[in-house]
Amino acid sequence: MDDSGRYWQVEVRGVEHDGGKPVVILRDETDRLLPIVIGHCEAVAIAQRLDDDFDPPRPFTQDLALALFKRLAATLTQVRIDDLWEGVYYSKLTLEQAGRLVEVDCRPSDGIALALAAGAPILVAEKVMAEGGQTPES
Repeated sequence: MDDSGRYWQVEVRGVEHDGGKPVVILRDETDRLLPIVIGHCEAVAIAQRLDDDFDPPRPFTQDLALALFKRLAATLTQVRIDDLWEGVYYSKLTLEQAGRLVEVDCRPSDGIALALAAGAPILVAEKVMAEGGQTPES
C-alpha cells in the first residue's frame, strides 16, 4: 500500500534545546517523534501556548492572525506539515472561508503556534514522518 498521501495527526510534545537550538517535538499516534529546529521567538510562542497558566497581557502575533481570520470570516481548520526538502520542513495552513478551503504556505513553527492558539489539528505527511521522524528508544 502506498502511504505517500497519508497524514498523521500529531500533538506537540514540547520544546527542547539541542546544542542551543530550539526544537519543537511532535508525536504521532504510533509514538514516532518528529523534531523540528525552529527559531527562538517561535519556540517561546509555542512553549507559552503549552503552558496552562499562560495569560498574555497583550495579544501575540498568533492572536493577531486569528483576529484577522475572524474579521475575514475565515477559520483555521488545520495545519499540514507536508514536505521535507534538503532539511527544510514546509507546511500549509488550511482556512475555511464562505464554504471554500484556502491554503496558505507558512513555516511549520508559525503554523504550530497558530494551531495551538486556535485549537486546530496539526497533521504531518507520512513521507515527512518516514524521513524526519524518530522512534523513541525502548
